[in-house]
Amino acid sequence: MKKNAKKQLQNAAWELMQKKGMKALRVQEICQLAGLSKMTFYYYYKNKHDIIRNVLKEWIDEKLREAKDIMYQNTAFNIRVLDMVQWKTEFIKKMSPAFLRELYESEGTYMNFLKDMMGESQKLMNDFFAFGKEHGDLNPDVDISTLIQWMNIISDVTIEGKFDALFDNPKKMYTQLSSLMLYGMMGNTKENTDA
Repeated sequence: MKKNAKKQLQNAAWELMQKKGMKALRVQEICQLAGLSKMTFYYYYKNKHDIIRNVLKEWIDEKLREAKDIMYQNTAFNIRVLDMVQWKTEFIKKMSPAFLRELYESEGTYMNFLKDMMGESQKLMNDFFAFGKEHGDLNPDVDISTLIQWMNIISDVTIEGKFDALFDNPKKMYTQLSSLMLYGMMGNTKENTDA
């Protein structure tokens, strides 16, 4: 057995899952892309569902590590918020619509993986924004649950491409959305809220 055979199979499965989704995934295609035999595949995995569970688990763990790295980097709070929005949008945009649809519509194990990731992600975001409030980086009047929901909506709309016609490149889009999110339409001044 090759030392890296298991990793090669996982990489091949992940690549195919992103392109075609999970339902269309076939053991033969995984083996072909990995350059390994079916015998090697079945040495490590029971079936395609077994490798899918393993690949999803690794993917979720990696995404959560990336989120933590962004949240705890040594930069200004507002920069970390912007980095989180951009990170979430970019990693979801890399997935094929078929893969995302299957993941969201799946039942059983795959949906449980997704729910676990979303729960862990929401807890991280909640802790992150609570930290920002405690340290004066976040408006004390902002409800954290509402903020997280708003960020999710902005990510969804961005992923769906609803802003694409307004901007000739993604950097301009992120700059505009970030400015709106961080400073609002009235700017970042106290006078704008005094009546």
